[in-house]
Amino acid sequence: MKKKRIVHLLPKRRLLKTWLIMRFIVLFMCVSAMQLTAAVYSQEVKVTLSVKDASFESVIRLLEANTEYTFLYEDRHIAEIGGLNLNFRDTDIKVVLDKCLQGTNLSYRLMNNHTIVIQRGVAVDTTKQKAPQKMSVSGVVKDVKGEVLPGVTIRIKNTQLGFVTDIDGKFKFDFPKQDTVILIFSFVGYKTQEFQVQNDKPITIVLKEDVTEMDEVVVTGIFTKAKESYTGAVTTITAKDLQRVGNRNLVSSIRNIDPSFNIADNIDIGSDPNKLPDITVRGSSSLDVGVRDLQEDSRSTQSTNQPLFIMDGFEITLERMMDLDENQVESITLLKDASATAMYGTRGANGVVVIVTKKPEAGRIRVTYKGSLNIEAPDLTSYDLLNAREKLQYEWAAGLYENTNANQTQELWDLYNQRKMDAERGVNTYWLKYPVRTGVGHKHSLRFEGGDEVYRYSVGLSYNDIAGAMKGSNRRTFNGNVFLSYKYKNLTFQNDLQVSSNRSYNSPYGTFNDFAKINSYWTPYDEEGNLIKVLENYYYNSLNRRNFVYNPLYNAKLPSKDESRYTQIQNNFAIEWHILPELFVRGRLGITSKTDRADVYKSAKHTDFDNYSEDDYGRKGTYSYGTGEAFNYEADFTLNYSKNFMEKHQLYVGLGYNFAQEKNEFFTILAEGISNVNMDFLGMASMYEKDGHPQSSEGFSRRMGGIANVNYTYDRRYFIDASCKIEGSSKFGSDNRYAPFWSIGIGWNLHHEAFMMDNNLLNVARLKLSYGTSGSQAFNSYQAMTTFKDYGGSSYQGWYGVYLMAMGNSDLGWQKTKQLNVGAELEFFNGRIRVNADYYNKVTDDLLSDITLPSSSGFGSYKANVGQVANTGVELGVNVYVLRDTKRDLSWLIGGTLAHNKNEIKKISNSLEFLNEQMSSEDGGNPSFMYEEGQSMNTIFAVKSKGIDPSNGKEIYIKKDGTETYTWDAKDKVPCGINEPKIWGNLNTMFRYKGITLNAIFGYRYGGQMYNYTLVSKVENIKPYDNADKRVLYDRWKNPGDNAFFKGVRDFTATNATSRFVMDENTLECRSISLGYDWEAKWLDQVGISYLTITGYMEDVFRISSIKQERGLSYPFSRKFSVSLSVRF
Repeated sequence: MKKKRIVHLLPKRRLLKTWLIMRFIVLFMCVSAMQLTAAVYSQEVKVTLSVKDASFESVIRLLEANTEYTFLYEDRHIAEIGGLNLNFRDTDIKVVLDKCLQGTNLSYRLMNNHTIVIQRGVAVDTTKQKAPQKMSVSGVVKDVKGEVLPGVTIRIKNTQLGFVTDIDGKFKFDFPKQDTVILIFSFVGYKTQEFQVQNDKPITIVLKEDVTEMDEVVVTGIFTKAKESYTGAVTTITAKDLQRVGNRNLVSSIRNIDPSFNIADNIDIGSDPNKLPDITVRGSSSLDVGVRDLQEDSRSTQSTNQPLFIMDGFEITLERMMDLDENQVESITLLKDASATAMYGTRGANGVVVIVTKKPEAGRIRVTYKGSLNIEAPDLTSYDLLNAREKLQYEWAAGLYENTNANQTQELWDLYNQRKMDAERGVNTYWLKYPVRTGVGHKHSLRFEGGDEVYRYSVGLSYNDIAGAMKGSNRRTFNGNVFLSYKYKNLTFQNDLQVSSNRSYNSPYGTFNDFAKINSYWTPYDEEGNLIKVLENYYYNSLNRRNFVYNPLYNAKLPSKDESRYTQIQNNFAIEWHILPELFVRGRLGITSKTDRADVYKSAKHTDFDNYSEDDYGRKGTYSYGTGEAFNYEADFTLNYSKNFMEKHQLYVGLGYNFAQEKNEFFTILAEGISNVNMDFLGMASMYEKDGHPQSSEGFSRRMGGIANVNYTYDRRYFIDASCKIEGSSKFGSDNRYAPFWSIGIGWNLHHEAFMMDNNLLNVARLKLSYGTSGSQAFNSYQAMTTFKDYGGSSYQGWYGVYLMAMGNSDLGWQKTKQLNVGAELEFFNGRIRVNADYYNKVTDDLLSDITLPSSSGFGSYKANVGQVANTGVELGVNVYVLRDTKRDLSWLIGGTLAHNKNEIKKISNSLEFLNEQMSSEDGGNPSFMYEEGQSMNTIFAVKSKGIDPSNGKEIYIKKDGTETYTWDAKDKVPCGINEPKIWGNLNTMFRYKGITLNAIFGYRYGGQMYNYTLVSKVENIKPYDNADKRVLYDRWKNPGDNAFFKGVRDFTATNATSRFVMDENTLECRSISLGYDWEAKWLDQVGISYLTITGYMEDVFRISSIKQERGLSYPFSRKFSVSLSVRF
């Protein structure tokens, strides 16, 4: 029998008005093959109905959906009535039913309570006869915590009759008497429960939460698929998982769960809250647009390999993802292979992160609050600098105080003696302490929600104040949202309004590394407590160089401003129309508006202006102002059909269409001449930047596409899944704007085979194979077009000229990624052991890069699809319940994940070949990251080294032909390592006993290489007047016969990139430890509290590595501690 729910009906005028609106929507979506309208006139019901070859059951559904009548029948009585061709207009419903039942042995009764009973026998109009005998049932429905549940659906088993609980969770209804009455109670988020009625006494039903609901489906952001028959490689993260793994941000939490979501360890930006991380999923598959820029600082490479972020069906930025309130998130799904990402067409090649926010729960109004106190303590353990005495020893050994000029020699000795006296009397300034602090921040999240099965609402507010490890570094974010949901019969309307406001402050103390260079025998203040501006201004003849050192605290103490802000408003509207139980249509529209602003002010007293000439004196004091706007909209329509037939067959069909537009613009001006140091206001400037002018940028793009997805399952054992999307984008050439993307996958639920049914060892065995394509378009809006720029005001005979910026390419198309994935999901001993394994082969064709043009063309290069990159890897995850005793609330889980990826460049353009030749002839302390066929995109190129010659302290280099030399030659650069581990992953454990939960998560990396930049910049390429790593004193070559790793202490020649500094990296780090307690005391109920939880977190607790290097050069890393309180009323 079918489920039937009776809901409160709208007044008839409102009903008519609402129906007209709905009819317009239906016509607009063009998805209905049948039309039915109804109008109610006093006691007579007339309908307009037109169907072809329809079943009687489908006619009943149409009549129920558009009249106030409820039908009561048995499936077996009407199952064979079909082939109905009806065409009525303003006809009495009785005439329609007579026509449907003509020639059958069925009749119907029209009850006074708007119920039509279909049964065998002769038709009797009960409006004129005595009503049949009835029975009554009443009671209340609660959850396990004793909270009443309004809006619970109650139906009588094997009938079509159903009801819902009221606002107090109570129910009472009458129905025709039956021999056996079984009530079925169902509610979203709770397990369905049956109850057999024995008498007419009130009953109490307790529903339990369905904690496995998220485990049974895969949310792709477009379609929701059954996990049992899904062929894609995905990781689903629930709200409980997020709470367990950390209290920092969503990006770090995902990394702690799935290692394929890889965050590059950037030793430059450290824990700066205002910097975005570099993220990849299953390796890098795109060349960086600014390839040449990578050589300027090879320690950090931002790329176009970032995954796509989708929230509630619409794209969001990484910045928005970082600022999201994790307490508003219901689940996160990481889509990794082509079978999972093909439906995103041009945007899915780098992986997709799908975020689903929490929807309101039905019931009385509930209030949820979570607050946390967050502490960030700077982690400076990687710095091992010379103290005052050690620094003087190093300076003496390096010959800083030696000179052939006798007069200056005495002067140098006096300088040395004065510094040594200062050191002996206790001067040993730890400069690293001045720009850092123990940051104390706080975070709050408040949520109101309630409603019933018809109306639901929620209001969320959150505020996050991050106090960084450097003084003056803050990030403050406010989020708010209002969600409304309304159900009318088979239509559901949803609207989610989100507002986000952020303000970021960068530290006035500048670059952290500036403080690491200052000698510890200097002090920032003089004897009278005044801040010293210049710490040293001295010419060293031994180095033939003047050392001029500003006190880094001087600029930090001046009035300044370095901040940015944004405000984003996003509104998502959705309509779902459930035409049939197996068919529904959904339409969504998302509109996003964002404004940005950035302000940077430097006082006229800033040291940047000290060298200004007298003519430029009035230019001192600058203000940089930037502002921008973005407006995006996106809409999609999907049709979902799911049907089980002939017991063993299950079919799912999804069709969709989407279109989107993105528009943005940004303007920047730099003004000069703010003489009043306390006036950090743009209006106080007297002029624009000298020889400069306002700068601007803008972008505009559109995309559209259609998608089809089909999934077929046979007997829950064998399944096949296929997707196809054709998408077009204005970002690419006019001759190549549309491209198809597709995927196909097959799977086998081995555990549903007959020979596995009684197997107590292996409970789940699912094998999957998929292959498909996806694209990437994370590039400039106008890269396919020929663009020009004016000469900045220059004219000739009244005409203003322009010059060519970029050559267009009408054939420019998408990067296409082909991916093969083989996966397995295994569960042993009733879920005590779970294993997930995937192998993938990912090849990106039509790689976007530059093509070199001949010099006669007047332009260097243009964009084209020339290149190929391959990524091959393995992912493995294992979770084991060592203890699991639900009765005693005792469990202990141990788990681990492992990832391996091999990256290889298959083909590159001639422009990159030219760049490689150029880079192979350049010197420098940094290694070269060149792009060569057959090598990884992360290969480190340097000259091979045999080490330091013990006889003279010089480095011995190995040329390409194998010969040895003391002369470094850039042409001898060869691959010396890969800046990517062979394997990496996570280790985790969770122990729970009677409300106490302990979690710990560790990360590891093994087998990769890293270029130790500290050894170059702080040990060898260091001048003796700057502070340095202690190895400069203790580990450098000093005398013949010394077996040293570093060259001679008095060798000041530049150290270029050699394999001597390419080191194996093996790292273990403790990423998160948390300890929480869930109160279950009776006093909570007495004060109206549903639950109360207190949790303490420690993040980035420790790090052990085979490489000793300075980390956090521009901004230090930090350890994080927090205490959170969660309560629900």
